[in-house]
Amino acid sequence: MSHTTNDVQGCLAWMKGIFSKEAGIPLPSKDPFYSERPHIFTSLPAGAILRSRQISVIYFPGFDEPPLQAWQVAYKTTAQNGVTPQVTVLTILRPSTAQPDSEGKYRILAYGAKCDSAGRNFRTSYALRAGNDYTLGAASEQIFIAPCLDRGWIVVVSDYESETCAFGAGPQSAYAFLDSIRAALAFEPMGVPKSEEGDYEAKVAMWGYSGGALAVGWAAQQQPTYAPDLTKYLVGASMGGLPSDLKACAEFTNQQMSAGLIIGIMQGLANAYPQLQTWLDKNANKLGKAALLMALTKSFGTIMKELRGINILGTYFDVPEPLEVELISSIMQENKLGRKGQFPTTPCQVYQSLHDQVVPYKTTDDLMVVWSARGARIDYVRDQLSNHVVLCFTGTPLAIRWMQARFEGEPTIGQPGKPSIETVITILNTNDASSTLGEQRKKEMYNLLAKQYIKSGLNWWT
Repeated sequence: MSHTTNDVQGCLAWMKGIFSKEAGIPLPSKDPFYSERPHIFTSLPAGAILRSRQISVIYFPGFDEPPLQAWQVAYKTTAQNGVTPQVTVLTILRPSTAQPDSEGKYRILAYGAKCDSAGRNFRTSYALRAGNDYTLGAASEQIFIAPCLDRGWIVVVSDYESETCAFGAGPQSAYAFLDSIRAALAFEPMGVPKSEEGDYEAKVAMWGYSGGALAVGWAAQQQPTYAPDLTKYLVGASMGGLPSDLKACAEFTNQQMSAGLIIGIMQGLANAYPQLQTWLDKNANKLGKAALLMALTKSFGTIMKELRGINILGTYFDVPEPLEVELISSIMQENKLGRKGQFPTTPCQVYQSLHDQVVPYKTTDDLMVVWSARGARIDYVRDQLSNHVVLCFTGTPLAIRWMQARFEGEPTIGQPGKPSIETVITILNTNDASSTLGEQRKKEMYNLLAKQYIKSGLNWWT
């Protein structure tokens, strides 16, 4: 495996990946691969594969030679209401080093990307495919995926917001995320065989940060009831910067640098709830309507930049305190983690910044209490120095080490009903980062953090 150390060579390799033989690929909104339904669609089970295609992916540091094998797979899943069938897409990244472990199991990471978009043309599957027009959306993910590919893990990345691009819709994200695992396991070209008993020779971990953590958190919570067939494969779920309470996040970010989050969530939820779309059409003022249209047509990074510092809740709607409107309040409650007695049965790692500008840390504290009281196994780490974006980078070695331990069959520190809760000055340990990521990966990751986010003052990934 070659690791590019020269910046010029790295840039050329990246450009080669972007402008590959697939240059000019259609937008998801114009690509039938994303929407066509076979005539037997309604009779198929959730997670059923509808079609697939091998693709070229954008440049991954260290994987320009030899190339990764990559596929897009369209599969059936379920809408927010738990009934209506939908079509969405996953991307499979298989490194040439993928091999069964000492137990004969392939290690698969179901990765929750930070899609954070209510727009149809900002899907992660599109961003990861070479030749796309949304390269920054993939650049925000590849730095975190690459160390997992280094380990020979097969990485499965789902468009978990699903057919309607319902950013913030917890149950729909869970269904699409879990069904992506079902589809990936059944995808024969990925090369995971079955045992004599008919089970896939696989172990599966789930990992996501921020919007990706929302999907992973909901998937972990809903899995025992929606996808009990996956229990035998799951080894754990890691999530950082977990937005468990959307209403609290909206109140917390209003008039702040991340105020655009409110518009993204409002439109994302409206994509799942027609009655909310009707309410927004009636009650959003001129400024609000323009912002909601932007959520459908622009990247989330653009929305965050354009709306930073604005009093969204006070100036974009014709009603005071829109979050207190019964319809909106009930929808926010439906999409709050920890409701209705549900909890994850797979081990969970959660890491949270105490200076998070997007997720109020108390909401994470509260969820840990709720899940633990119901019997969840939780390793929870609270970081005193980072913020939302910084922890995405500095928490990565911690998450990878934790998932590695789960793949190895090591016990968690937290036990059912008895969580491990640790508050540290900083999660970052440079020695651990080097041993976990390798010196080159650590350098790539922290250079990106320093140059693109801290130095430039950006508060989001894209």
